[in-house]
Amino acid sequence: MTQNYDIIIFGGGIAGLFIASRLQRAGYNLILIEKDRLGGTQTLASQGMLHGGQKYALGGGGNHATSIAAMPARWEACFAGQGEIDLSAVKFLSAGQVMFPAGSFFSSLSVIAAAHAVRGRVQRLQRGGYPAVLQRGPVYEMQEKVLETKSLIAALAQNLKGRIFRGEVQEIAPDGRVVVSGIPLQAKAVIFTAGAGNETALSLLQIKEQHTQRRPLRQIMVKSLPQALYGHGIVGQPKPRVTVTSHPLSTGGYVWYLGGNVAEEGAKLSAAEALAFAKKEMQDIFPHLDWEQKEWASWLGDRAEPFDAEGQLPPGPYIQQRGKVLIAWPTKLTFAPALADQVFALLQERGVSPSPSTASPLLDEAEIGHYPWEEAQWQRI
Repeated sequence: MTQNYDIIIFGGGIAGLFIASRLQRAGYNLILIEKDRLGGTQTLASQGMLHGGQKYALGGGGNHATSIAAMPARWEACFAGQGEIDLSAVKFLSAGQVMFPAGSFFSSLSVIAAAHAVRGRVQRLQRGGYPAVLQRGPVYEMQEKVLETKSLIAALAQNLKGRIFRGEVQEIAPDGRVVVSGIPLQAKAVIFTAGAGNETALSLLQIKEQHTQRRPLRQIMVKSLPQALYGHGIVGQPKPRVTVTSHPLSTGGYVWYLGGNVAEEGAKLSAAEALAFAKKEMQDIFPHLDWEQKEWASWLGDRAEPFDAEGQLPPGPYIQQRGKVLIAWPTKLTFAPALADQVFALLQERGVSPSPSTASPLLDEAEIGHYPWEEAQWQRI
């Protein structure tokens, strides 16, 4: 028999989990379906940086910087246990991020210019306050947290006990009928927040026009480093030459997880070429560190986003509607609360109100996934 719900959400990344938590708190009878593991493809492969617009101001990204500026306060309230969702159990890798010169003398000027671009929302550090691995300045600190992403997923999942399942969508109809792993379900609204999986939804709905895009990225991993670093290496171009987050190893030291231009350029290369390129970049940026005794790996993936005619990152959350089906993208982890606002407003506009809970489908519960460095194929180069 078909089981009925107010809401069925597909996608167990931050966006789906955040929306589900908001809607459950409002009393909606819902379930969340994840194809593989919680954290999806993009969430656990992200660098966990909770942006407040400063990063985008570095490249003159005015629209993105402006639209994202209100998000940190929303998250901070949740972390304090006083927001729309209780996320007081979330852990942080760092309370802030730094901007540092990643090249010649002119990159020092670029850091100063970048600090000016973010309109005083940064603090210039004294030399004694630099992160241990940085030997020259100027260095500016941005008060933007770096999340321990698994703890965020776990905190959101805790709010949804008994409502998160593992399954694969096989059929979708605009009237809210879906089939998941052979089980027929019906909902007043079906919400896809599945990243690349949103393409599957569009295909099953037989929507042929382009609504999605993918921008490839090859994140680089290197271990083990004795100290942590969280921040952006700046040169005279809009994108950081490298963005670094650090993740503790059980054996001691840290994995440095590298994004920025290192990851952008690495996506254009083979795995071996990307690692060689990253090693050369790190030797140039951090010449005082020993890069010969390190192990390297990479993670190749796609940033799945709503379509932009110029292939750029869209300025904010986006929802495509087909009948009772909403196909949604936050575009960035930080935008999850804003996307939840849009979903909530659409449900109210459509008159979708909460109803009593019903039985859960006969599916297994979904588990939290792994970070890329936990499954990487490491090598010395």
